[in-house]
Amino acid sequence: MTQPRMDAADQPLVTVSRGRSTFVHLCLVLFGAGIVARAAQVQVIEHSLWASKAVDQHMRDETVEPLRGTLVDASGTVLVETREQMRLIIEPHHLRPAVRKSGKGASRKVDTIDTRSVLRRGLRDLRVGEQWVTRALDRKRKWVELPHRFAPSDVERLKGLPGVSVKPVLTRVNSTPAGLRGVVGVLDIEGAPRSGLELELHEWLRGESGHMPVVRDGLGGRLESPEHRRVEARPGHTVTLTINQSLQEIAEEALAAARERTGASGGDVVIVDPRDGAVLALAGVRDGKPAYTSTPIVEAYEPGSVLKPFVLAKLLERGVTNPDEVVETDNGLWSYGGYKLTDTHKAQRMSVFQVVQHSSNIGTAKLSLRLPPADVYQILRDFGFGSYTGVSYPSESRGVLPLPREWKEVTRTRIPIGYGISATPLQVALAYVAIANGGELLQPTLVRAVHRRSGEPLYQHRRTVVRRVLTPDASALMRRMLKSVVDSGTAQAAEMGSFDVGGKSGTARRVVQGNYAQGLYNSSFAGMFPAENPQYVIVARLIDPKGTYYGGVVAGEAVHDILQAALATRDASLDGDALAAIARPMSAPPPKPRTPEQLRIALRDSLRRDSLLAPAPRAPEPVAAPAMVVVDLPHQSAPRGREPARDSRRRSGDEAREPRPVPSVYGLDARRAALTLHQAGFQVSLVNGSMVRTRPAAGVVLRSGATVQLEVPKP
Repeated sequence: MTQPRMDAADQPLVTVSRGRSTFVHLCLVLFGAGIVARAAQVQVIEHSLWASKAVDQHMRDETVEPLRGTLVDASGTVLVETREQMRLIIEPHHLRPAVRKSGKGASRKVDTIDTRSVLRRGLRDLRVGEQWVTRALDRKRKWVELPHRFAPSDVERLKGLPGVSVKPVLTRVNSTPAGLRGVVGVLDIEGAPRSGLELELHEWLRGESGHMPVVRDGLGGRLESPEHRRVEARPGHTVTLTINQSLQEIAEEALAAARERTGASGGDVVIVDPRDGAVLALAGVRDGKPAYTSTPIVEAYEPGSVLKPFVLAKLLERGVTNPDEVVETDNGLWSYGGYKLTDTHKAQRMSVFQVVQHSSNIGTAKLSLRLPPADVYQILRDFGFGSYTGVSYPSESRGVLPLPREWKEVTRTRIPIGYGISATPLQVALAYVAIANGGELLQPTLVRAVHRRSGEPLYQHRRTVVRRVLTPDASALMRRMLKSVVDSGTAQAAEMGSFDVGGKSGTARRVVQGNYAQGLYNSSFAGMFPAENPQYVIVARLIDPKGTYYGGVVAGEAVHDILQAALATRDASLDGDALAAIARPMSAPPPKPRTPEQLRIALRDSLRRDSLLAPAPRAPEPVAAPAMVVVDLPHQSAPRGREPARDSRRRSGDEAREPRPVPSVYGLDARRAALTLHQAGFQVSLVNGSMVRTRPAAGVVLRSGATVQLEVPKP
């Protein structure tokens, strides 16, 4: 009830509402209570949240990226590594003069530095393009980041200049041969692996990130926190591959030479150590360029006749046939299942030994019919076809091996000769590894070892046997048969003068859009070197060679080139002592007639050699003109009364003609190669070839004075 206020004369002046006053007071109480409650909530309940927000405003925990692990080859040569490089960020409008102090005490000097001039000279010394130098000094620009990357020592003098920021950045440096980059793989712009071994071995290579707490000052600058401990990044591990860089380069060069020689559109080479399954080299070319991936691992093809030894080896092992059994080969033409089979080497009949030696399709097909389809399938499956090899690579192909229930009548004669089945060059190589090492199928590997940055070992490859597929006797018999393929069969182009080579050629028509194309072939050769106690298994494949297309000729010659170059290279994963024990000396073939130009070059090199080796005159008297030494001209003798300079230094006759090895000329040009052979005591006969090399190969022991053929590229 509202009561009016009365003055002395009992007149009402102001009417006060008691309810309204109560409401105002209640609101004030609630407002105060809300402030107290919110304060309690912020200071008690949400204390940690707001404390962390306060810390975040002043501090930041920055991630420290680790150095990615290093990839090295089997000899320890660095293939891929991560290096710290520097990028320059320039703010042209902040390029003000800098003050530099030097000395101490009374001798202390203060110099003013023209920042713009120092920056201009520094950028030009770093070979930065003039366009970017102009941008970096343009006052109208607020921010210029140079696209270049520099070594830390190169930008040391630019650190501390006003308006110049030096930021570290980790760069992946790849120094592998071109053909190996598809195997190694790449990283994306964010540093994540995208392909190859970089992806497969990421867990070993990536390392562990660290973190560094930093404090922001009032101007937004960054200072390292003195109160919080920095956690250093842990670098990735060092991975040692089985790849041998020298052998890889040899394989790539031989493949390039074979393509140039044959006009092939592409090709593959894979080299495996049959003793432990280590992959020593992988080369792939498509359309004249190194493949972006490892084609010997990821691309399967119909191998053709290189597949024949596997079924035949099991037939010999089971006693179903023997090397001397005679098989009717119908003079090179035979029909089965409504389809014709033909042989390049036509004969009415052949022994099983000759079936392998001359690569008879008819003989192989007839012998394989003695086994049911399930047995043939199981034999090929045991040799690794139609299944993954287990190599450390992210996108391996397992090829195609149809199940027996899918076979047609004609399939029974096609699969044993390499049609209707597809395999990668690596699968073919591993199957030959089983023949080479006594019958054991091995799991291949690209990784030899893994070590911490400190050198502590984490992993070491061990020989892993998948299964035994042949008895030692059966594999030894097949090696002898494969040796005959090279010394007197279809792959004589792969023959080495000093060592026995075993192998098998294959020439298979290529499928284009579901049909076999006319004139397009996969020409292959699978070989082992040497034929007994092999150290290499090599598979070479050429795609669509022009002209001569037989695998034993075009791919066999490529394998010959690889072996010859590997023998001349010390670090090509070969056991030189074991090879020296089985090397057979051979006499050089009679030299071919020389052209006048070749004679002129030989005479010039001989004169140069004698002038270099001639002793200095004993007295300052006129010196007679140097005697001419004629190279490889037996009908021309030295002038009477004067002996050639080299004769004056010749040892006794027995010593001069003692046997000595042919020196290596790998990597030399024709002139230096000829000089090297002359200095070793050999005569030289120049012949045209695809590369500089000797015949016989380096390491073959010949008598002094014997003639060595030196192949030189055509001018």
